[in-house]
Amino acid sequence: MLLARPPGPDAEGQWVRRWMSAEWTETADTWVGARLAEYGRRICGVPVTYRARFWSVVRCYPTAEGLVWFKENNPGHRFEAGLVAALAQVAPDDVIVPIAVDRERSRLLTNDQGSTLTHPDVADQSTRCTVVRALARLQCTLLGRLDATEHPGIIELAPTMAGDRVRAVAQEWADLQPGHPLRAERELLIRAARAADVLDRRTASLSEVVPLDLEINDVYPANIFADRSTGVLRPRFFDFGNALWGHPFVSLHGFLDSVVEWTNAPLSPAHRDALFDAYLAVWRDHLDADPHLLRHDLAATEALVGVHRLVSWLRLIPYADPLELQARAEIPRHYLTTVALRV
Repeated sequence: MLLARPPGPDAEGQWVRRWMSAEWTETADTWVGARLAEYGRRICGVPVTYRARFWSVVRCYPTAEGLVWFKENNPGHRFEAGLVAALAQVAPDDVIVPIAVDRERSRLLTNDQGSTLTHPDVADQSTRCTVVRALARLQCTLLGRLDATEHPGIIELAPTMAGDRVRAVAQEWADLQPGHPLRAERELLIRAARAADVLDRRTASLSEVVPLDLEINDVYPANIFADRSTGVLRPRFFDFGNALWGHPFVSLHGFLDSVVEWTNAPLSPAHRDALFDAYLAVWRDHLDADPHLLRHDLAATEALVGVHRLVSWLRLIPYADPLELQARAEIPRHYLTTVALRV
C-alpha cells in the first residue's frame, strides 16, 4: 500500500487545505473515475493523496490494470498538463504519456511508470551518461516543434536578459516592507548586483547556434523514470511544472547539480567532462555544429541554473497566502543567494 508523504510546513495554507478537503477530493475522484471509464477502466481500491504542497497535489488510484496518478497544479504552473500532452505527441518514448488532461484546471492523469532513478543509479557514471544522452535526444527531438504561446504561463528568459532579471528581483525584494519574508538584506543585494554584472558578461559571449526552446528546469533523479522493460535503461522524463522558455543547455547543469546533491560529493573533472561530451555529441550530430562552440555555450549557461529556478518560483508567489509565503520563502531566497554566490 502506498503511503502518503508527511505534510509540509505549508499544510495549513489555502492550497493544501483545499486539496485535502472532502469537497475537492470528491470532485477529483469523480473526474478520475469518468476519465478511466472512457477506457473501460475503474477505480478498484482506496485512493491516496500521496503528496500535497501549495504548488501541486498528487493523488494515486488503484485499478485492475495498475496504479494511475493524478496531479493538479497551483495556477502558477497551470501550463503543465497541456505541455505534457504536447510533449507526449512529439516524444512519446521519452516522456510520460497522459491518459487524460484538463488544461483549464491543470489536471493530469497518467499510468504508473514504475520506479524512478535510485541513489545507486545516480552514483553510477555509466547510468549518468545514459541519462544525459537521453536528455539531449529529447531536447533535440523537441527543438522547434513546440509553440510557447500555446502554453500560457511559460516564461521566456533569454540568457542576455538574466542579469536584468536578477537586478529587478533584488530591487523588488529590497523595496518590500520590513518583516516581509522575501525582503532582501543589503549584503545579498550587493552580491546579487555583482552576480548580475557577471551574468551580463558571460551571456554576451553565447552563440545563437542553439535557439531558445523548452528548458525543463527540473531534471532531478526523482523526476526520471528508470524504464528497464527492454533490458536496458531507457529514461523517461516527467514533472514539467518548473519549465520555462530559455536555453536548453541549462537543463543539463540542473541535473548535474542534483547528482552532486544525491551523492554528497563533487563530480570529478574526468566524470564531468565525460558527461559534457556524451551530452554534446547528441547536439553536435543533430545540429552539425562546431563542437568547440557548443562546449563554450555549455560552459557559459552553467551560471543560469539558479536564475531559472528563481524565475519559476516567482510564478507561484502571487498565489501564496501569507502562511504559505512564510513557510516557503526560504526556497526563492535560496535561489537568489545561489545566483549571488555561484557566478
